[in-house]
Amino acid sequence: MTILCVTLNPCLDKTLTVAPWRPGDNVRGKSLHEVVGGKGNNVARALKALGHRTVRPVTFLGGSVGEYCEHLLRSKDEFDPLVIPSVAPTRVILTVRTEGNDEQTAFFDPDPAISPTEAENLFVKVEVAIHSGGVRALSLSGSSPSAATHGLYCELIGLAHTRRIPVYLDTYGPALAAIWGLWPRVLQLNRREAGLYLGVKSPNDVQVIEFLTRWAEHGVTLGVVTDGPGQVIACHEGDILRATPPSIKVVNPIGSGDSLLAGLVDADLKRKPPEDWLGWGIACASANASVWDAGAITTELVSELVRRVVVERVVG
Repeated sequence: MTILCVTLNPCLDKTLTVAPWRPGDNVRGKSLHEVVGGKGNNVARALKALGHRTVRPVTFLGGSVGEYCEHLLRSKDEFDPLVIPSVAPTRVILTVRTEGNDEQTAFFDPDPAISPTEAENLFVKVEVAIHSGGVRALSLSGSSPSAATHGLYCELIGLAHTRRIPVYLDTYGPALAAIWGLWPRVLQLNRREAGLYLGVKSPNDVQVIEFLTRWAEHGVTLGVVTDGPGQVIACHEGDILRATPPSIKVVNPIGSGDSLLAGLVDADLKRKPPEDWLGWGIACASANASVWDAGAITTELVSELVRRVVVERVVG
């Protein structure tokens, strides 16, 4: 049984490690690390690390960078991705990591312009995969790069509902605003993203709880709003929960939200009690933050960290 992990806005994620430097210096790299980025691809890696054997990334890839990303997904990650070719080249994100300290700066290429035809091709590929049978879950992760893709997540949720396939959603901006009529089983986003949806810069706890409660009324089983290393607020079938992540030494927080979503998918598919989903997801996020590569978690570390997650029910 396959888990499909959709990413609308992938990238080649390059990390260049350099000696300490100042603007204007000629800076030579000491090492270069490359991985296919994009939130759904990170979710796929984390799910594989948690023991799910058949996980398929679904994504747009274009140009020579896209060809290289497909090569990495197949050879390095050992995935069998569903690739939708795009005319626009796949973007590159260059992270410059300064040796000897925690400083890092990321430079993002502009988002690609995905055409309506390319967006339709992604929908059709997922539709064929679902109707052929064997798909047990669908994760939808990350931003929408262009107007043609803003409604894709909503359309894919509707498609999954026709086969009673659970959907796990982590998005924001226009893609989140387009969700209507049919709803995911799980919704996850961070506090800043929730603020964008609500039209406020920094939502307080009351606003976050009201936001999650409204989504629960639409049928979302679990809604989660994270806040970096801070407390997590969640709504499980109308009950408000507050969770405190364990204290860890942070190596690289990138991909922690994706590992959290993977943990929620994993807990659900392995039929863990729903009250345990949140703690397991947060433990996956913490495990991710304690290593450099996004999604490079281990079940052993997650099992150790979950015992240190504190989940409390909010009364009143």
